Amino acid sequence: MSFYDDPNRQWAATQWEAPPPAGEPSSLRGLRTALTVLFVLVALISLLSVAAFAGRLAYVGDVIDSGDIDSSRAEDADAFVTTSTVLWYLVAIAIAAVFMVWQFRHARNARLLGAKGGVSSPGWAIGGWFIPLANAVIPAMNLYANGRASNSDGRHGAEPSRGGPGIVVLWAIVFWVVNGLARASWRESPEPLDSDYLEQLRTADTFALAGNVGYVVAAVLAIVMVRTLTARQEAALANRMALIGGPQQAYGSWPAPPPGSPYGQPGYVQPGYGPPPAAGYAPPQQPYGQPQPYSQPQQPPTGRW
Repeated sequence: MSFYDDPNRQWAATQWEAPPPAGEPSSLRGLRTALTVLFVLVALISLLSVAAFAGRLAYVGDVIDSGDIDSSRAEDADAFVTTSTVLWYLVAIAIAAVFMVWQFRHARNARLLGAKGGVSSPGWAIGGWFIPLANAVIPAMNLYANGRASNSDGRHGAEPSRGGPGIVVLWAIVFWVVNGLARASWRESPEPLDSDYLEQLRTADTFALAGNVGYVVAAVLAIVMVRTLTARQEAALANRMALIGGPQQAYGSWPAPPPGSPYGQPGYVQPGYGPPPAAGYAPPQQPYGQPQPYSQPQQPPTGRW
């Protein structure tokens, strides 16, 4: 039976523009809070790294200018840089794990709201980070597409607003510029036996200091992005729940049929003929669709007179 031949589906389609997909939305609130805390922590550690690299830059500059080497000061400067770098990487690993889970759930929820396949799929939310070179654009494209799909009024497949989440674009640009500074710092890292060791160390530390300043900015933008996309999607999902009968109804189920109709159609009552019955009169009940009992007219007994 096609859609147009099925009156139950026709009635249900009047409740919203398209039938809902199956599945339950995943909560993002806990992950949003965890990411907020982690991004604040990495921003603070980045500020600590800025101080560490600034201290070592000052020492290297003094050595280049005066030629005097203070071993104790050099060891302290190196230890400060090493400690801040190790702390930064530990927090960055935690952020990577939690962020991928958050992005995966964000993409899966967006599918319930009508996000199309392709780069917006939940698979690309994680796999896109592990493709060299392509990981510079795929994660941001995934976030942008699903963020735009989540800016709808809750109807599955409804056209989202034209304005996409611009915070994703801004965050992606800053994030990858900062990563470029970090890679430049690694390339400029000198070997202890290089003749121009101090000059190369100063160049590498300059890139590292600028990169950590950028990481502070990127962390702030990431907090705004995560909270904005989460709030946007929660609002769309709340509208979705309202369309299908509220949170007390199982997500993805059809709305309750009107009373008196076992198949979702309004109960049909055939009007009676003739004058209305008198008060207190109860008509005899006959099974619907059953013929009235047929009786032959009484014949006189036959036989001989």
